[in-house]
Amino acid sequence: MPFQRLFVFLASSLLVACASTPSGAADGEGAKLLVVLHDYKNGQDLELASESHTKRVEYYSSARGDASRKVQTDEIMSAFVGQLTRSGFEDHARAGRAPSLPASDVVRWGLEVERDGQREHWLIGNSTDMEALKDFQECRDTFLQLYNITVSYQTVENQDGGKIFDDSKAATAGKKR
Repeated sequence: MPFQRLFVFLASSLLVACASTPSGAADGEGAKLLVVLHDYKNGQDLELASESHTKRVEYYSSARGDASRKVQTDEIMSAFVGQLTRSGFEDHARAGRAPSLPASDVVRWGLEVERDGQREHWLIGNSTDMEALKDFQECRDTFLQLYNITVSYQTVENQDGGKIFDDSKAATAGKKR
């Protein structure tokens, strides 16, 4: 059921975004958005970026040691950040970047939103009240649903990768079968 709600939300948001003029349309760019989910329990960060923030082709064409960032369209990211706002992100957020902390049981989760270079963050820990925790869980679940359905590519250097295209070796391997 949550997946269907997210799909309907994203589809309707995309229709609204297509019908309206996106911010920055005059210069060919939308909002530069980056949303980071920090899991302080295990030290993992997941990132969703708009195409105006991270150029999809350039990013996916370079080898990286970390594949935690996924790139989504400007329209979807704008709708997503709007949903985070409606779910209470701005009511709880503080200005600035989320702290870099080692794995911890005191601070459990963090959500960070960067809009055109300005950052806000929201941390959840042991002392968080139940209403704020409920709001955060909604934001986190929405993030994870969008993250999981966003296609991602990773460039990897593989010295043996070209061998599958070597006809002489492929013919020899076929005879050994």
